[in-house]
Amino acid sequence: MYRLLRGLGGLLWATGVLASPVPTLEQWKITLPIDGDGNGRADEVFPASAGFHPPWFESQGPRLVFRAHAGGARTSSGTAFARSELREMQDGRLAAWSCATSARSLLLEQRLLATPPARPEVVIGQIHDARNDNLMLKYVGSRGQAGQEDKGRIEVLWNNARQRQVLDAAYRLGDTMRVRLTLSAGVVRVSYRNLSHADAIEIEAPLGAAVGGCYFKAGLYLQACSLTDDGGVPNVACGKKGWAPERHDAPEAMGVLEILDIQLGGEDDTRAQ
Repeated sequence: MYRLLRGLGGLLWATGVLASPVPTLEQWKITLPIDGDGNGRADEVFPASAGFHPPWFESQGPRLVFRAHAGGARTSSGTAFARSELREMQDGRLAAWSCATSARSLLLEQRLLATPPARPEVVIGQIHDARNDNLMLKYVGSRGQAGQEDKGRIEVLWNNARQRQVLDAAYRLGDTMRVRLTLSAGVVRVSYRNLSHADAIEIEAPLGAAVGGCYFKAGLYLQACSLTDDGGVPNVACGKKGWAPERHDAPEAMGVLEILDIQLGGEDDTRAQ
């Protein structure tokens, strides 16, 4: 189902036929782990450049810093996890291009700095459609660590996690990674390099049928939750996970991600929208 290639990183970063990337936050919406307007859902701001809200989302020189906590506001009552995450937009509307026929790319240079300690799992890049997790880039650490300076693995999961591949079995929090997702004819080429390692890895992930249009997401989406949100409100969706008590984090348990570079590229096949 996938083709695995290893070699020097410099061989893996050709841009191919895709259009020049446009690194701008005007093409993104930000979802924050706070409910400032009191409507019971996580706040969202478009364009993302208007949504800087320290410490949850801020610019520190050329870096974008994302923070989310296990007790943060969520996008709906049916969602267990909080996020500080970008969602791709297109001409001021929600992006929705064809996963089957569009040629698209996303380049991320980023480093994960901290995770919640009880469940150190964080999604740090996605291709999504109206219903499915078409592809996820994920960090998975070991339970019982401090959530800082820990070591875990970076893996890619596609088609709602029915297929997966480890990209980096020795990722240490704070390492800088460069990831390019290149989609063409329904197949995503995932090129990954930990910049502290000599080698890079590339796989091809064929996507199944999408529901509606697809779009990129980037930033920090926790896979950890607390049984109560900020203010002591029960997180019912978290409780339904059925985890052992030690798998639930404290509401203040934090994840932190820095994005050093983010670039979108490619063209849509508008006939398939």
